[in-house]
Amino acid sequence: MTDLQFSGFNMNRYEFLKNEGFLLPPASSPKFEYPSFMKILDFSFIYNVADSWIIHEKKLEKQKTYYTEILRKTLIENLIEQAKKIQFIHLDGNIQSPILPIINKDTQSLQDLRRLFIYSQINEETFVRNIPAFVKQISEFVKKVEHITIREDAYLDDLDKENEANALAELIEASNVLQYLEIIGYRNVSEIFKSLQKRSNSLVNLSLKEIDFKQYNQETINSWMQYFDQKLQKFIFRNNGNFNQFAVPLIIKIIKSANMNLQYLELSIIPLTLDNKSEIISTIVQNCPNLIHLYIRTLSNSEIESILINCQKLRVLKFYTENNFYDANFIEIAGNLPPSLNLLNIIITTKYYFPSSDSFKSFIDKLNSNNKLKVLNVIKVGFFQVEDKSKELLMKHGIRLNDFKLIRPY
Repeated sequence: MTDLQFSGFNMNRYEFLKNEGFLLPPASSPKFEYPSFMKILDFSFIYNVADSWIIHEKKLEKQKTYYTEILRKTLIENLIEQAKKIQFIHLDGNIQSPILPIINKDTQSLQDLRRLFIYSQINEETFVRNIPAFVKQISEFVKKVEHITIREDAYLDDLDKENEANALAELIEASNVLQYLEIIGYRNVSEIFKSLQKRSNSLVNLSLKEIDFKQYNQETINSWMQYFDQKLQKFIFRNNGNFNQFAVPLIIKIIKSANMNLQYLELSIIPLTLDNKSEIISTIVQNCPNLIHLYIRTLSNSEIESILINCQKLRVLKFYTENNFYDANFIEIAGNLPPSLNLLNIIITTKYYFPSSDSFKSFIDKLNSNNKLKVLNVIKVGFFQVEDKSKELLMKHGIRLNDFKLIRPY
């Protein structure tokens, strides 16, 4: 550690570390109260700092483990005590240390806590068992939390999963003004979903990503529908490979419950049957007249037309075509574009088709005079590239074309 790092250290903790056998530089009066500027408490970063320092200590490996745990805990506690306004806590699998930091319920620095990110990583069993204890410590501070992200990659036994899920559910319930809930890869979501019903109706942003729906049967998924009565403005559902068709009614329920308030919708679902996709598109058309952003996996030609005609407030639209997409379909899009649309992403999947310069000219000619299109991305994997002549035509019309070769539109 440098003099600078120890200059803002609480003297009691400084003496504690010295008495534990740490070789520390002399303490000095700080020129600035460095911790007071801290708004983000990133456990992983702070733990890595502690670990890096301990690696160079001339101690036995067993001693290093103990010293690492002590230094991690002490650094966290000191920063929390000396900080003024911590707004974001980032907690990931690096808190597997069995010695948790002690957070006093009267700590002033956490009174303005607004965001939590909790990430259980693979095989971090100690971390997962610590989550309930940590949640209990910060329960006094989460009432003003507006944004919670929980992510899980771990494969845990049933007891660990249940205890962690219960703790996180309590955390969500305690967040009186929670607006944004993001769940990524979580395997035990029943208790999390249930917590939504027990809290105030302030949630406006819900993101469900890479959840393993295949492990749940139709009865279980249907039981979740009662918990989703949130008037969302933003809904993201991203699931590739672990999707269960029984979840389609749940997605439809969430969209309908938004009560025409949805402005941002992203649906990336694989696999999805044609019937299920048709039902979802129909739900969007009937229930989302105020959509501003729409990112969707695949649209048929008729579905493209229906979306454009019925969602007149769209500013951003991104989608994959189906295999029977050709010139006539590409040109027809221009005539149906909502006046407000600024950005259009089209990922073409038809094997041998890509718009020529004549196609782009026809596209421009068919645009309405009041159209606000500024960016047009036409993308296809392989050797298909937009011709320079096409780019010039679009630029003259005030439209920028980005020649992306990436297939994922998100």
